[in-house]
Amino acid sequence: MAYGNTRDLVLGVEAVLPDGRIWNGLRRLRKDNTGYDLKHLFIGSEGTLGVVTAAVIKLFPAARETATAFVAVPSPHAALALFRAARASAGQALTAAS
Repeated sequence: MAYGNTRDLVLGVEAVLPDGRIWNGLRRLRKDNTGYDLKHLFIGSEGTLGVVTAAVIKLFPAARETATAFVAVPSPHAALALFRAARASAGQALTAAS
């Protein structure tokens, strides 16, 4: 949640195509408007268009401290209320919820 989705975090990929050719899209540019964004196709296809063999990924510093809570709730409505309360309390420090 705090870092965005995979498509936003991957800056470039290298993939092996079904015919054995290597497609090199290992760019470190945040925005590249030189043509179709094949990187997103490879990420979204989950291996059906080619096998990703390398990636340039945007990283963030490790958290100084972490805490994990496993909480049972009686309903989806209660889970949403708990999430909203945790988000209000922790703000951007809340990095995951499921």
